[in-house]
Amino acid sequence: MEQLDEAAVRLVLEDMLPDELPMLAAEALARGVDSPALRELAGLFSHEVREARDLFYLAMEELGSPVPDMEEARPRMMAMVARRALRGEMSLPSAAHEVYWQSCYISTSWPSRTEIMMAFLSLQTAWEDRPEKRARIEEDIRAAMRRLLEELEGPARTP
Repeated sequence: MEQLDEAAVRLVLEDMLPDELPMLAAEALARGVDSPALRELAGLFSHEVREARDLFYLAMEELGSPVPDMEEARPRMMAMVARRALRGEMSLPSAAHEVYWQSCYISTSWPSRTEIMMAFLSLQTAWEDRPEKRARIEEDIRAAMRRLLEELEGPARTP
């Protein structure tokens, strides 16, 4: 389900093309994720873009994980990046950059937006500028990722 949730966020942020959705649906079915709309989506050709997008939205509703709106998508992307970085699936400096980048586009009414932006920009810059301290900076990035996840998802979901 995590791959579908990530695809939903990436689709909203226009970081994914709808022509990838039929294959994504087929892979999800192979992993045991199932819904009527997901089965129909898996049977589409990649050029059936409009129908693919509509079926994907319907499938996500059926699976109980609706596609987020733009305002919800950026924090969810930040959380996905943080989880990926903490699992070692993404380099810590790249993750810090991605969190910083996404935070630049979050609503200015979000309480800790500026702190998140500055913290991750500072960590990424320090990693680039101070190679002799990278091990310590990477620990600081991990700690910042955990704090970010606590803020976004609560302490119970933080790895």
